[in-house]
This record gives sequence, C-alpha cells and structure tokens, in this order.
Amino acid sequence: MNRVDREPSYRVDFWSAVGASEEWQLTEVADVTEVLAWAEERADGRTFVVYAEFVHEGGHGMIRLLGAEPPGV
Repeated sequence: MNRVDREPSYRVDFWSAVGASEEWQLTEVADVTEVLAWAEERADGRTFVVYAEFVHEGGHGMIRLLGAEPPGV
C-alpha cells in the first residue's frame, strides 16, 4: 500500500571539521526547500546532511536527500 505523509519530518546533521556532529529534527515545515534554507542559514561553514524520516512496520528509517557523512563515520 502506498502512503503519502502529509506532515513529514526531516533530520539535519551538521558536521564540524573535527568530526563532531550536531543533529536536528525538523517538523511542521512546508517542504524540503524550507529545510534546505534553514540548514544553509545555520551551517556556519559546516557541512551538513539532510534526511527525510519515515515510519514503517519495522520502526523508523531515513532517506538521505542531500550531502554525505564524513569518511569514517
């Protein structure tokens, strides 16, 4: 069965040069463009990864939409 999530949540992970991460969950956003603008405004020179979060029978999952984790993470 296909299902469209009308209130998706997103996760943004910011990565510093030393490999430390700061993770945020965003809900109640209009769409992914709002998430990307939010992340760009707060990046402060850090790289970031954006995921869409979803729920399935086995639990929770994430789909990477933009970026990549640093090597070795």
